[in-house]
This record gives sequence, structure tokens and C-alpha cells, in this order.
Amino acid sequence: MEYIPVPNTAQLEFVFNWGGQVCQNVLHYVKASPWTITNLEELCGAAIGEYVSQFNINNPTNMSLTMVRATDLSSQNGPVYESSDTLPATGSNGSPSLPNNCAVVVTKRTALRGRSYRGRIYHMGLTEGSVTENQVLAASMTGILSRWTTLLALPLTADEALMCVVSRYNNNAPRTTGVATLVTNLTSDGFIDSQRRRLPGRGQ
Repeated sequence: MEYIPVPNTAQLEFVFNWGGQVCQNVLHYVKASPWTITNLEELCGAAIGEYVSQFNINNPTNMSLTMVRATDLSSQNGPVYESSDTLPATGSNGSPSLPNNCAVVVTKRTALRGRSYRGRIYHMGLTEGSVTENQVLAASMTGILSRWTTLLALPLTADEALMCVVSRYNNNAPRTTGVATLVTNLTSDGFIDSQRRRLPGRGQ
């Protein structure tokens, strides 16, 4: 299949060890000019700093952020940068962790409608103290949305990286060039969902 480039856009992967299983969350960022290896290094550093400061106090003690990887999507052979600086960073929430498949969906919304302009984050690291029956507690859900909102924009030395939704297909047909649309806000219904690939032995 022919590669579909997405100009000025980088993929950012958060890689975790959660109870011995490798799990990931993937975001996308766009900026005004092409990505360089220096920009990707800065993106990784900013992402690690923001994630650790915002999320770790709420993550369970059996979950650690181990690496962040940034990949330029503008070409098939674009630069990639991996960082484990200051990592691993282990959660400090003493409440027992829910099983690895449990997640709450955070919806990435843009100014446009349609499947090409929506995205999802399967937020991991839920604990028993943050849920009741099949739903995340309202206060916990407010905190989750607030923390992901801090990642909507990440500062670079000479630019700013903005979270976006990437679309490479339209009506099931491949685009010639992928489209990156800025995320304007994040929402969630608060119901617990499932990511089966995060169960031990199912994922990476």
C-alpha cells in the first residue's frame, strides 16, 4: 500500500509498562513548518515533562511511563526520535489498579463534523477509587479531561505543537495527502470501556 504523507505532522507515542504488559497511547501534533530531529526531541521532552507532572500522581503504582517516541509523518523515511530521559516514571496512586483492558474514552473534537474529524484516547490507569460500578466518578472524570487538555499544545523553542486528528482516508478511499485538523476540545461520557489488546498476552 502506498504511503500517505501528512505534512508538518508528528505522531507521538507514550509507551507504558502496566503490570508487565507493554501499552501505548498515540497522539498527533501539527505545527506551522516541517519537523526536524531537533523539533522531535523537543516534543518528546515537553511531552514527558507534562505527562509526568500531570498524570503520575493519579496513575496506579503498577504502571510506569517508560518511553516516548516522536515520528515525522511527512514522508515514509522521515526522522524519528525516542526518549527515556528521566524515565521510567511510576504512578503513585495507592488505590488498586483496574484490569489492563479497562479504559475511559476521551473524544478528541474538532471544529468539523464527520469520522475524519474525530479521534479517541483510551485513557488507561483507572483505579478502584476513581470509579463506581460502570462509570468514572464525576470528579475523577473532570480531572482526567483537565490533564489531557494540558497536552493540547506543547511548546517548542521556535514553534508550538498542537494536538490534531489525522485522516488518511475519506469514504474508505485513501487520500493522496493526509489531513491534520486541530483538536478544539476533549469530552467523555465517563463510561468504562475496554481495550482488549492491553490485556496480558494480547498486546506487544
